[in-house]
Amino acid sequence: MLEVRGLAISEHVREHISACTDLARVYVWLERAGTVDKAEDLLGGAEEDA
Repeated sequence: MLEVRGLAISEHVREHISACTDLARVYVWLERAGTVDKAEDLLGGAEEDA
């Protein structure tokens, strides 16, 4: 969805998303993906939890 919206996705963000196994978190990210201004905003504070 981020790519379809034309947002640049860093390798770090791409790897973080790909490695996530928590479906609840993935669903939250999916909801956010339609409104964030940059891919890094998608994760919010999730990187601190990883």
